[in-house]
Parts: sequence; C-alpha cells; structure tokens
Amino acid sequence: MNTNEQGKGALYTTALVRRVARQTGLSQRVVRQVLGASLGTIQAALAAGERVTLPGFGTFYTGQRSAGRVRSVHTGRQVAVPARRVAAFPVGEVLKRTVAGRHRGRRRLFGLAL
Repeated sequence: MNTNEQGKGALYTTALVRRVARQTGLSQRVVRQVLGASLGTIQAALAAGERVTLPGFGTFYTGQRSAGRVRSVHTGRQVAVPARRVAAFPVGEVLKRTVAGRHRGRRRLFGLAL
C-alpha cells in the first residue's frame, strides 16, 4: 500500500476515487466522472462570481486581492503586484471539529452520515 491508503501524506485523485468507490459500491469510472463533474461545476460557478456552499464542509467564493508592492526574495528589490481575483475556501464547522478530533456523535455532510 502507498502512503495515501495509510492515511499519511497526500490523498491523490486515484486513491480518493478508489475510496469513494469502495464506500459507495459505484465503479471507479462513475466516481471519477462524478468527481470531475462536481469540481468542474464548482470551478465554473466561481468563474461566474457565484459562491458555492457545502453546509458543514465549507464555502468556496472569490474575492479581490488589492495591488501592492512586495520584496523579491531573489533580487531584494521592490516589485509591483497587480490586483487580481482569487479563490477562497473557509472551512465549515463540521469539518473543523472533525479535523480537530472534537466532533461527537455522527458526522453529517450533504445529508449523509459519515
């Protein structure tokens, strides 16, 4: 088993798809399609300026980062950084408590008990 399956390191797409397929009984092909469609829909919504809220998990939204000046680590000189639109993702309460190991009882996300 690689480190993804042991819960250490990063969880890459292949391992995520495998785990979801195992939990749901769906084929890996179907899970990969649903995951791709879900992420593509979130990406398109953000590009259109919409917020995407997944109760308990978090909210994706876009904001504006203002222009400014920063010091280049390579040259030590001040460099102008233009204003730009950025994506943000504050986590929801259920996810926060779960990660902190403080969640009691059954966890529910998207109406599903985890």
